[in-house]
Amino acid sequence: MPYKIAFLSKFPPIEGGISSKTYWVTRGLAQRGHEIHVITHDIGAGREYSIKGYSEPPGTDLNIQIHRTHSLPWHIPEDSEHTLSLIDTAIEVIREHKIQVIDSSYLVPYGIAGYFTKLSTQIPHVIRHGGSDLEKFLKQNNLQSLVNLALSDADAVITNRLHANLFEHLTPNLVFQPPYIPDESVFVPRNNLQTRRRLAIIGKINYHWQHKSLKLIAKIMENLVDKFECVIYGQGNGIDSFKESLKQDNLSNFEWSPFVVPWEMPGVLSQLDAIFAFESNLPNPVFSNLVLEAAWMGVGIITDRQDFTDTYRDIFAFNKNQVLVVSPTDPELSAESITRWVKERISSKPDLQPLASFQEFLLLNEAVYADVLNNVSG
Repeated sequence: MPYKIAFLSKFPPIEGGISSKTYWVTRGLAQRGHEIHVITHDIGAGREYSIKGYSEPPGTDLNIQIHRTHSLPWHIPEDSEHTLSLIDTAIEVIREHKIQVIDSSYLVPYGIAGYFTKLSTQIPHVIRHGGSDLEKFLKQNNLQSLVNLALSDADAVITNRLHANLFEHLTPNLVFQPPYIPDESVFVPRNNLQTRRRLAIIGKINYHWQHKSLKLIAKIMENLVDKFECVIYGQGNGIDSFKESLKQDNLSNFEWSPFVVPWEMPGVLSQLDAIFAFESNLPNPVFSNLVLEAAWMGVGIITDRQDFTDTYRDIFAFNKNQVLVVSPTDPELSAESITRWVKERISSKPDLQPLASFQEFLLLNEAVYADVLNNVSG
């Protein structure tokens, strides 16, 4: 049965995993016949983390409408009031389009906005989280009262079993799902593995860029034995200090590119031998949508963490051909390993083993909507 669903979420041109996931999931659900309304920030939001030269997705399905907030007039005390504008837009969309379910992604501000929207409209609310919002808000008790209210009042809280302990004292309405599954009709394995000797860093370069081992990766790039093309796809409020740090060490063996929109990512990945996913200096393992998108396409992943694949063990079965673990401290040794590994990948086609499909992922979400609507009607 088709549903009318309002997604309160990050969405392009804002960059990031939640934004990209919302794009692909809403697209998939719309193709399955659901009427989708995305309620998100205006084009100018996001500042350093906004995709440059953005235009709305080409060929947007007739079942998807994007509703963006409007800026409010200046007032005292001065505040842009983004969350109030999200709530106001959501209430307007729900009333006009007879929305059946609110689906919010990321606890702040979207989960909180979904909570107040539900209070105002009595429409059931499904709430999801990312990774950094757990660290910034739930674990550090920022906006604790509001976040707890939003979670406690939600008709379903979607998480995975690794995070169950963070939510089970707040709500019995936990639903366990993989955080993300790529669309296999879009992220298609390459026809051949002819090496391009092209590697990339893809992601935010924010104020704690040092914890992402970006300087080490740059040194590895500089030490690669053969001719490689090395690209950094990134933006953020740490990019100037990162570039200055590279300049001081005379590191320049790479090119720069801004963020790309989600629908261009398959094309970017198809031109790469591997992406870097270093995590040793991060406090916790990171779940990356990009890692799975690369895996689905047979693109290699270079990491510095021995237990890297554990994060994805229920979603994808990696093999040695597809993941290379290098030294987290020795750029010269790592460069030698990468050079050898990229060459070997030419003659050994990876045996790609996804353990879940995008259509199965969509079915899991449809089941959540059916359950919360049945509970309301019952």
